[in-house]
Amino acid sequence: MMDSPFFRSHWNQPSRPRYSPSFRGMPVQPAQPKTTPKVVSIPVHFVGSETTRSASALKIQKVFRGYLVSKSVKRIVSIKSQVDDIERRISQGETIDLIRRDAKERLKVNEALMALLFKLDSVRGVDSGVRDCRKTVIKKAIALQERVDAIVAGGQTLGTESNENQASEVVESVDQTLETKHSAECFADS
Repeated sequence: MMDSPFFRSHWNQPSRPRYSPSFRGMPVQPAQPKTTPKVVSIPVHFVGSETTRSASALKIQKVFRGYLVSKSVKRIVSIKSQVDDIERRISQGETIDLIRRDAKERLKVNEALMALLFKLDSVRGVDSGVRDCRKTVIKKAIALQERVDAIVAGGQTLGTESNENQASEVVESVDQTLETKHSAECFADS
């Protein structure tokens, strides 16, 4: 039972080499030095490449600016339709009476106009046409606020002619901006 390998003591065993002598006698080949591959330099000339790059960059910028103008005009037209809706409500006789009597209704209309003015302020003025369009809608919204204040003061007919003039200015400004955008897109396509 003591001959079993499980009951042997490692201290009593004679020291034997761990590796058999057959492994020690194997010849080892010396490592051959690696040769580095020959590097060949191929000259590359970009003749005329710089002009096409700048033309491409210019075209991309034109298209992107056209996109920004289109996006800004859409936002302004959307806000303008909301201002027009408020103007229609203010021009109705029953709304005028309600604004005169109820301070909450007056505050509601003024807050709606202020919210639209803040939205107009957030529109980026990418192009001079966009800025002009935005300014005319801002003037119209401010004129409506003054009209609401005039209704409360008792002068309901104040500003009716000026509102019509401002409405025509807004339409002209939007038309000019859309024409500018359309011509810019046509120019970018060529």
